[in-house]
Parts: sequence; structure tokens; C-alpha cells
Amino acid sequence: MGIMTEYFAAATDDVAASALRFPGGPSTSGDGDPARFDTVVVPAVDPFVQLAGFAQALTGRPYGEITANPRHGTLVGSSGDEGPWIVAVTDELTKELAAATPDRIARATRDWLRESEPPAPPRRLASAVLQLAELAGRAVAGGRALYCWTSLSGSR
Repeated sequence: MGIMTEYFAAATDDVAASALRFPGGPSTSGDGDPARFDTVVVPAVDPFVQLAGFAQALTGRPYGEITANPRHGTLVGSSGDEGPWIVAVTDELTKELAAATPDRIARATRDWLRESEPPAPPRRLASAVLQLAELAGRAVAGGRALYCWTSLSGSR
């Protein structure tokens, strides 16, 4: 069973948690209307371990410091033990992503993938992480935060 992850921007934790109403995740509306959230699929990059590893490569801060942030992976919504779940991405990482140049994102992605087992094909991850940085830029500009909708492949 694999993990599916969609990162998205929302104004508040409550608004982010409302994405649980859409069985296909925040990139779907559930009724054929356009998606309610600005989203990016970042294949198999969980918001706890994988994203923290990328954050370490991007910021140069120790992994333990990143994961010690009280907002790191804070659960804001859940559909039960089988998921899906919605967790917060720290404001610090969101701002770092938003401020990073494409070259800096590419370097951090290469460094991150050198240090860990890639959860998806490296080229696909590189593109997705760049899209995540662009999403972070839109979120910061709009006064929103980043979240991750996570589901086990069997629970979508």
C-alpha cells in the first residue's frame, strides 16, 4: 500500500480540514466543479519524514530542529485510522520555499535525494518540488498556509 500526498494552500486550519469532504483530495471538488484549493501533487512525499528531509537540505538546519517545530506535521483533520489526514506545513518552511529560487530548489532536491531513498522517480520529484515552491509563493502572497492531504492508496 502506497501513500498519496497533495499539498495545498488554505487560509486557516478549519478551511484546510474542510478538504476532507472531497474523497479525491483537495484537488477535486467532488461535484464536477473546479477544485476549491490550489494544490500540487508531490508523489509519496509524506509531510513528516520526507518533507523534513527536504527542509533540512533546503535550509541547512538540523533535521531534529525542523521536526521539533510544534507546527511540524500538526494534524488539523482526519477521517479516521485509515485516513485521509490533513496536516500543517510550518510557516517557516512555507516562507523558505516561497523565497527560494528555482536553482536553490534544484540544489536542495539533489542534496535531499542523495541523502535518502527517493520516494518517487527523481525527475518527477524535482518537478513536483519546484511546483511546491511555486505553491508556497502563492500561499505567502495570499496570506495562506500550506497543508498536506495524505492518504493510503487504498483509502482514496
